[in-house]
Amino acid sequence: MREKELRVALVCFGGVSLAVYMHGVTKEILKLVRASSALHAIRDPGRRAKASFLDKVDPADREYDTESVYFDLLRDIGRTIDLRVVVDIVAGASAGGINGAMLARALAHDLPMGALRDFWLDRADVGELLAPEARAGVWSKWILRPVLWGLGALGTWRQIGDPEVRGKLSLFMRSRWFKPPLSGARMLEFMHEAMTAMGAPRSREASLLPSGQKLDLFLTLTDHYGYQQLVRIHHPPVIHEREHRHVLRFGYQRRPNGDVDSDFDLAGVPALAFAARATSSLPGMFPPAQIAEMDRLLAQKGASWPQRAAFIARKFASYGRLNIDPALGYFVDGSVLNNRPFRQAISAIHGRPAYRLVDRRLLYIDPDPAPPGAAAHHSKPGFFTMLKGALSDLPSTQPVTDELTWIDEFNERVERLREIVDDARPHVSRLVAAIVTNSFDAPLSVEQVRTWRELATLAAARDAGFAYDGYVRLKLASARAFAAGLIAGLRGVPARSPMAQSIAEIVDAWAGLTGRHYDGRDGLKSLDEARGLSSLPPWAAFLRGFDIDYARRRLHFMVEGQNRLYQMVDRPPFEGVDPGAIDGLKRAFYDRLDSLAGCERRPLDDPDIRDLVDHLFPAAPPVGSVEDNRRYARRFAERRRHELDALMERLAAAIDLPSASDDMDVLLARTDPGQWHPQARREVFVGYLGFPFWDVLTFPVMAGRESGEFNRILVDRLSPQDARSLGRFSGPESLRGVGFGHFAAFFSRAYRENDYLLGRLHAFDRLVEIVCESARTGSGESATAALAWKKKGFTRILDAEEKYLPNSASLIAALRRHIGDMA
Repeated sequence: MREKELRVALVCFGGVSLAVYMHGVTKEILKLVRASSALHAIRDPGRRAKASFLDKVDPADREYDTESVYFDLLRDIGRTIDLRVVVDIVAGASAGGINGAMLARALAHDLPMGALRDFWLDRADVGELLAPEARAGVWSKWILRPVLWGLGALGTWRQIGDPEVRGKLSLFMRSRWFKPPLSGARMLEFMHEAMTAMGAPRSREASLLPSGQKLDLFLTLTDHYGYQQLVRIHHPPVIHEREHRHVLRFGYQRRPNGDVDSDFDLAGVPALAFAARATSSLPGMFPPAQIAEMDRLLAQKGASWPQRAAFIARKFASYGRLNIDPALGYFVDGSVLNNRPFRQAISAIHGRPAYRLVDRRLLYIDPDPAPPGAAAHHSKPGFFTMLKGALSDLPSTQPVTDELTWIDEFNERVERLREIVDDARPHVSRLVAAIVTNSFDAPLSVEQVRTWRELATLAAARDAGFAYDGYVRLKLASARAFAAGLIAGLRGVPARSPMAQSIAEIVDAWAGLTGRHYDGRDGLKSLDEARGLSSLPPWAAFLRGFDIDYARRRLHFMVEGQNRLYQMVDRPPFEGVDPGAIDGLKRAFYDRLDSLAGCERRPLDDPDIRDLVDHLFPAAPPVGSVEDNRRYARRFAERRRHELDALMERLAAAIDLPSASDDMDVLLARTDPGQWHPQARREVFVGYLGFPFWDVLTFPVMAGRESGEFNRILVDRLSPQDARSLGRFSGPESLRGVGFGHFAAFFSRAYRENDYLLGRLHAFDRLVEIVCESARTGSGESATAALAWKKKGFTRILDAEEKYLPNSASLIAALRRHIGDMA
């Protein structure tokens, strides 16, 4: 049976009180992933075909409701394709950051989110969040009362007709002005209690991430005061720029050997709570957040924060390099400068292990998108309108055009690269056939595979002609950049700092001085040279030690080849190919990618190499014009050449890159001809031995952000406008929290109930569509089947939530009538 992974990178926008809607959405996403994980925990296909989600859980547990619907949907789809759903990247800002953090913690350790409903419905309220010293008394700003009553009588704002909204709006408007009216300490306590209420992992292994997978969470912050960075330009040579953007990255990984690295366990709650508080610290409403605020809260609770020092060291490393204490910094809402953190999600996508054919989706939650065809305003904006727009609205609502355009262009390049690879395949296959004379239904020796690989490398250099010169120069530039980056990391300087750039210039100067540049006259001509048995040219020796990107590209290409095999499993001549063998080899390739990452880390853990670097680069070099910098680099390389030689030799020995090639030879030589169909085994070797030919064709046209597998990224939006099955309960008018500039739900429990419930329903609607589309069952009869699943899920949500939503009886009754009429 064909297997497939639906991989989701989730982006959550800001939205103030629409956070309640987003909680409903993220809760539903968790339930889909939970159902998928439970289904795939059943290894026996016969048992899986008859299983139910409720077989392994307590049916009376109120945590579970739509999981059983998703489980049954995926189980039925599994008759034709085995689809697993994985969320491995979450990025959020402001209100979206809060929900992203809670979802990531639940995904990492399979934790419940049921208790969070009460936090959102009870605590996300002006009455709860108002600072005690800001709260209005009976006669506070009494002169405003007639104004507020008059506005209600005139119906200027529809929401003021609601008694709860009218009372709390009056309280809010008459509370403290010119200082934030809402309590940061109360908000932090809310975040800490909500994160803690999710509980501890049931066991070390409990997770919704498959073994070997990573989960990344990105939360955006804005540092009010920022910190200075040095930037090199032409003139003056160095300028000082202040950086206010900050991104906190949290991670989880469950390694195949059972080891777990996690920022989401109970020990990580203080850091997550601070991050949630800081990313949602809306200017003017909340005071800025401080790490010291979390220290005070924990002291009041008599609790500790054992990981505090590690959190600051890892998440605020740039501050430490400048001797700035981030605990005293002031952080405001992440949406001020980065409300739509697509870039962080996209940057994390490449290189993610996917042991099956993968359908990569970037799903973003936008609770209040611009309506289609909205007319532009042509009236002249007034003073306060312009001020509000410049300070708040415009920065936080900038469109995502740049990143979405980049994804579209990336997908086009992926298709072109696939065309290049596929068009060249017959020619490369013939070239490989000229090198390989053995049959692929017999055992192979490691020495045979090694010889074929080296012969293929020489053949690619010979056949590429003039194109090879440019290709090698690009590889050398990549290897020099890698070496310079290692040295900068050992020296503890930021990647784009003036000192890191000076180190790169010194490495370039050293390479030119020692013959590490390629001039086309001393290319490899024999197998002995390729093996290093005779004297290698200096440039080839340098690539042998530092071209780690080539090894990484080759592994990604081999993974892509396994994906291609998945698509051909049921077609001639590949009938009978064991998908388990493909899984196993693909997993082994990802293990080698992890080993390469270890190769990069080894020099950073070597104290002798660190001493060498500190001795060579004791202080930042002088910075002048571009030509001055190059002259300094040349003089430095000439004067310290032997020390640089020794450093590069030690770095290459610590990395030990040749062992990675040897390891791949061993892995492929040991593929079992009894387990592998001869034709499938041949395809694997054509990819491995033919990679040098394909790399010459594709490497010069690949950008850095797309050097992973050749998978398109499909973008899906989840918003009230996109959940079309619910008729009038969809669209921008369906959410009550949209009013008062997205603050309205803070004034009314009924509004929060409305938005939370619709968040779950809208999410279920879209998630069923995405799952069916990924399984390619999206038309004809399947559309009718999808509607049946939706009706079942909608009803399950209403049944589960009705008892918790006392102010929503009429809404739920209307929804039940609508669902009953769906056809």
